[in-house]
Amino acid sequence: MKDNFRQSMKWFHTWVGLSVGWILFFMFLTGTLGYFYQEITRWMEPERPFIEHNLSNEQLITTAQTYLQKNAQGIDKWDIYLPTVRNQNLRVGWRNPPEDGKKRGRYKTTVLDITTGEKVESRATGGGRLLYRMHYRLHYLSTKISYWIVGFCAMLMLLAVVTGVVIHKKIFTDFFTFRAKKGLIGWLDIHNVLSVIALPFHFMITYSGLLFFLFTYMALSTNLQTNEDEYREMRKEIFPRTIHTDSANQAAAMQDLSSLYQQAKNTWKKDELSAIEVFAANDINAQVRFIRHETDITYNPNDYVRVNAITSEVIEQTPREYTVAGMIHNGFYSLHEGQFAGPLARWIYFLTGLIGTAMIASGLILWTTKRKPKQLKKLNGPDFGYRLVEQLNIGTIVGLPIAIAMYFYANRLLPVSMVGRVDWEANVMFISWALLLIYPAFRPATKAWREQLQLAALVYIALPLINALTTDKHLVNSLSQQDWGFAAFDLTFFTVGCCFAFSAYKYKTLQPKKVVSRKKRRQDNTLDNDNRLQLPRISKENG
Repeated sequence: MKDNFRQSMKWFHTWVGLSVGWILFFMFLTGTLGYFYQEITRWMEPERPFIEHNLSNEQLITTAQTYLQKNAQGIDKWDIYLPTVRNQNLRVGWRNPPEDGKKRGRYKTTVLDITTGEKVESRATGGGRLLYRMHYRLHYLSTKISYWIVGFCAMLMLLAVVTGVVIHKKIFTDFFTFRAKKGLIGWLDIHNVLSVIALPFHFMITYSGLLFFLFTYMALSTNLQTNEDEYREMRKEIFPRTIHTDSANQAAAMQDLSSLYQQAKNTWKKDELSAIEVFAANDINAQVRFIRHETDITYNPNDYVRVNAITSEVIEQTPREYTVAGMIHNGFYSLHEGQFAGPLARWIYFLTGLIGTAMIASGLILWTTKRKPKQLKKLNGPDFGYRLVEQLNIGTIVGLPIAIAMYFYANRLLPVSMVGRVDWEANVMFISWALLLIYPAFRPATKAWREQLQLAALVYIALPLINALTTDKHLVNSLSQQDWGFAAFDLTFFTVGCCFAFSAYKYKTLQPKKVVSRKKRRQDNTLDNDNRLQLPRISKENG
């Protein structure tokens, strides 16, 4: 009974992984890049200035307030984002009034040049946020369709993780087992190690992803069991309303935010200001909230100082009231997004995300590796289904990273003044991916794997060169300015390219040698030599 149950789970695990594996690979890879979406956006806006390390928070706050007073008149709420480890430029933001027929206006973020106090005119780009949003919106599809596709794939992924644990009799032993150069066994060991090494992350990231759109996936249940008032109350419990101060529509002059900042410094033992929120700006009800850290999973009322912007009096901070449902939801949301993560934790997120991506890739390769000997023995060659899976594997596992590199190339090479530039950055990526999906259909699988790995190595190694030819944010300048954010990109691109180059080399060396064809060549050479020896003897006899 146990063996039958385990065999059933093995069958389910195999076919669930195969049916949605390529979409899951796309979701995991783009979602993993999303952990550095702010850093990616900064790289894709090379017009941003290098970092200045010698300005105080008071100077930065004054620069931001001056700009907002001039350019955000009539806006109720202002946001000021000070330079952080992740995004090292001074930024301001506000939400514009809603357009006709819409409930909310578009939120606008502006990068400021701290030396001039003016807006930095950057090229239009989708940046890292576009890559991040792809992993749950699938870009070209409407959200109503993409949310359901992503939810369906995430549910199957969760089932695949559970069944993967069930079918492993020796899950911890497998973690320490790796048999290199053993074909099927080697790929099985790789898949097992990648699955176990980040197993908690796989559970967390998949389950928490399903909670993002719970009211979409559970719409039928909530509609049947609640009326409109109950539904609103339930949403309020899970998504608590953020703090807000309404305007009294009475103009009043606010004090300098830099002087109000002293109140926050007096309250905090350790000053780590990261953002400022201004409510009811230039109104008699104006208030300012200084934020030291902001993440739901590590929420602490002492990380916020609220000050009356007119009288400079400190307003008692009311702790955010979370229900149990709200705490659970926000906790999983913060875990999924890595909102609490510092630099080290964010790199751990990134690496475990890559491990999850590699786990999916190894599972797809394992499926073809297991069936390859049988397929090659068929008289008419491999089946259509097998060839299709192998083609999709090559075009996705290697083709998608190349397509993402083309997204970065488009950012550097498309004309800065081009109309629809943001859309065309994404279009270049998906057109490249489509071509790389089709290419393996016209090449033998072994050559297609090697050629696409070589192409991946080339495009990533060449990216720092293209960056140097098109911007002043190349490696030499970024290192001299101690701007480690820009420098890290060139170094990372080069490292990724070297990894692909090594993979192409190893793939070539691990291919089985064609012994039969060599024997045949030796036999042919022997026959040719015999024929050459016999030719003079025949001609002499005829003479």
